[in-house]
Amino acid sequence: MYLPPHFAETRPEELHRIIREHPLGVLVTHSGSGLDANHIPFEFDPDKGSQGTLLAHIARANPLWTDFPAGAEVMVVFRGVEGYISPNWYPSKHETHRQVPRSHRTPTLENGRRTEGLHG
Repeated sequence: MYLPPHFAETRPEELHRIIREHPLGVLVTHSGSGLDANHIPFEFDPDKGSQGTLLAHIARANPLWTDFPAGAEVMVVFRGVEGYISPNWYPSKHETHRQVPRSHRTPTLENGRRTEGLHG
């Protein structure tokens, strides 16, 4: 995702807050059949690992459970608050007609590797 550096959120506490407040993540995986994206609820444990750990449950009946091996690289996308900003909100729009619509988003993308842990 293109993100100009001056808009990047890098404070861990803010990224953790977004994940806690919007826990439905999009798990992006790559297997022999190609890319796949699945919506899965996650929990975030800030005390596990150097940067915290994302935890999720995938049912054994779900083929995703076996589609990519332990250690495979994955990405999880969490989407926070979003909003549309009309160019009509800018006073200069009425003078110069040069403003374009904008979107305000607070996504966070987390990269990592799948680990396998069975808890019963």
